[in-house]
Amino acid sequence: MLSSVIKARPAKTQANGRATLLRKSALLLWTVLFAGAFLRLVALGHKSFWLDEIASVTIARRPSPVFWHFLWHDEGNMALYYVLLKPWLHLGYGEATVRLLSVVPGVLSLPLMYVLGKRLFGREAGVLATALLAVNACAIAVSQEARAYSFVVLAVLLSTYLFVRCMEGPSYRGAIAYALVAGVTCYFHYFGVLVPVAHGISFLAVPPKRRSWKPLLLAWGIVALMASPILWLMHAQDVGHISWLQPPSWLELYHLGVFLAADGGKAVGAVLLALELVLVGFFLASFNFVWRSGSSERQVMPDGNVDELLRWRYTLVASMVATPVVITLLVSSVRPAFYHRFLIICLPGWLSMVAVGALNIPRRSWRTAMLVFVIALSLVTTAIMYRRVTEDWRGAVRYLIVNTRSDDRVLYYQSVGEFAGESYRDWLQPANLPRPAATGINLGNSGWQLAIDHPRRIWLVLYRAKADDTGAREIERELANEYVNAGEKKFAGVRVIEYRAK
Repeated sequence: MLSSVIKARPAKTQANGRATLLRKSALLLWTVLFAGAFLRLVALGHKSFWLDEIASVTIARRPSPVFWHFLWHDEGNMALYYVLLKPWLHLGYGEATVRLLSVVPGVLSLPLMYVLGKRLFGREAGVLATALLAVNACAIAVSQEARAYSFVVLAVLLSTYLFVRCMEGPSYRGAIAYALVAGVTCYFHYFGVLVPVAHGISFLAVPPKRRSWKPLLLAWGIVALMASPILWLMHAQDVGHISWLQPPSWLELYHLGVFLAADGGKAVGAVLLALELVLVGFFLASFNFVWRSGSSERQVMPDGNVDELLRWRYTLVASMVATPVVITLLVSSVRPAFYHRFLIICLPGWLSMVAVGALNIPRRSWRTAMLVFVIALSLVTTAIMYRRVTEDWRGAVRYLIVNTRSDDRVLYYQSVGEFAGESYRDWLQPANLPRPAATGINLGNSGWQLAIDHPRRIWLVLYRAKADDTGAREIERELANEYVNAGEKKFAGVRVIEYRAK
């Protein structure tokens, strides 16, 4: 009897240790989730809408017949986001109110990142990947933007999780659920079509005896059917709105790296990218070891369990980053399409590589130091992101509302500035108040002098005009014939110059 009690003590102690570890892990996870939600809500309405956000609100505000016609004939990208935003605008047009729609998927992505990471590489990897996502400036920035990108990240995570479940326990029900989510991803962004392609490439790493073709063929058939309207829209609609894209270069690859690591930047962002690249290097070294370790495809995990899909797990995460990048580079050889923001679909895979790479650092002290530096720099880049104002249209329009009269004229250079400024004015200024007439001018426009009808005051709004911009200088020379410069006001990305008649 006594001997049985003595033997039971170590087992009981071990069980208590596991329970304590699980409680600590759960506490850490909840802390990470609350911190991630808090970071996505901080200063939500602090910054002005920028051009693309203004476009989102303007599209969603259109009357239903015009709205649906526009999506089908002009701009089908992010169509599902616009569909969700349209009823959301009944809550108001304030920056925080509109952006709150993007916060919801941003917060939901955190627990989903955990369950995906845990399913692929274990609890520790799940918690670490979630922590990296929680403090990642790129993920926080897209969660505070009136665009579809936070929905894209959520859809990538959910479709990948369902794909993993299909691989581990194939079923027709699971395959259909995966297909529906993967198909919906395409309607949040055109680049969503690359996500199931990345999944399909990883399928080649599944051991032949574990490949269940029928459920996956059904799933990919459904995805192809759901994506077919998107593929038609990509072919049929005018691509003039992305005509500014240039052929890809090494610089744009760097921009993609700092975007995923830090939402951009030249100093802290570059250092953070370098640290994360080191951790990705550890991931790739571990990937290489797993791939080459013996002819048997049965891999022994640290807990002693056998995982026949370990090679595939590494391949899946690597494919989620490499496949979209490679395909986009190939497409760009025909038509430029490589732009870092479009490749937000790579973010879950990138952070998973960083997390797994960190866990494969052999020395615990080095591992801890690297993670402390990465998380600290991530918080620094997040703080920088809060202060970074792309375009202060709100400030510029409020300045015009306060200082202009109905008999003034407002000239916008470029004409896209007229769209941004006058749209913002629709939301900020009561409809019953008189406002000056506005005219948009592009380089080479003629006849704008007649359109302004010689008012006593003209307000020139310069947008996307550098100091050596020939179009802006030409307009200023024309105005100098009849008007004097009475002063200017600078805002982020926008300048407002007052001209008074001589």
